[in-house]
Amino acid sequence: MGEDTESALRGIQIFLDAQAMSAVSGFGLRHAAYWIALRQEIITAFSKQRTFRLPLGPCEPYRSFEPADDYVWADRLVIHCADVLQYCFGSEEEHLPDTHTQPQFGSSMGILHPVPPTDMRIARYDELVSFESLWSELGPPSFKPIYTREPDRSRGEVFPELWYLNNCHVAGLQFLELARILLVVYNPKLPRLGPSQRTAMRSVDRKVRSIVLRLCGMALSNQHSPPGLVTASVAIGMCGDRFTERIEQEALLGVLAKLGDEHAYPTFSTQELLKRAWGWDGYDGSE
Repeated sequence: MGEDTESALRGIQIFLDAQAMSAVSGFGLRHAAYWIALRQEIITAFSKQRTFRLPLGPCEPYRSFEPADDYVWADRLVIHCADVLQYCFGSEEEHLPDTHTQPQFGSSMGILHPVPPTDMRIARYDELVSFESLWSELGPPSFKPIYTREPDRSRGEVFPELWYLNNCHVAGLQFLELARILLVVYNPKLPRLGPSQRTAMRSVDRKVRSIVLRLCGMALSNQHSPPGLVTASVAIGMCGDRFTERIEQEALLGVLAKLGDEHAYPTFSTQELLKRAWGWDGYDGSE
């Protein structure tokens, strides 16, 4: 019916609360179960805009840019997305400290002053944004696409082509794109009022649309990795209302329909919500 009660994730959470450290650092079934659960939790928390519920403390060794194989690099991108989700929606594991627990030294007499929560959020935001600069500098070249082609609008194309060598490249980069969406939308430096607010919001919409189109292009260009369609569909469901051109709207619905037809993934309700948000003439929910 397309309704997610998160029953499986609750069971996995209980398991991981007791065994997260050994699951992350070990091998075999527990290790695989942790990473699958983590990716599912990211998808669910992103689509429901809720707190992140799985423990990330044991993942500290993955917060590194030391040389590693591509699968470890992909996991690092997944962890980064989880960290961004924690920043945006909070976490059941960790919370930002309040002003009474995070003092800082004053500039003159060494007097302790509380750090304003806004300053703390901006500092954490800057730290998360800096991840992408480090990734661009230190990430392995194997994550670069082996072929790219921009869409030809004259032929009705909307999505770029982006071919990758391995499923882990597709998965890791798509979670990086989800993190980019969140960091664009939840930028604490965006103006809330004033003449520049509308310009800033237009810029946000433009960046988000570009990321969503790229996510869809990655999924359609690498159908050897079906989970890519799921990740793209989540981005469509959360950001599709920002698209105003009919050709793009129809292409997004095509991705959702493909996921439903070929993989029995429930997308009908998402398609209905988007059609209403777009104000399609004559749409009454019966299409």
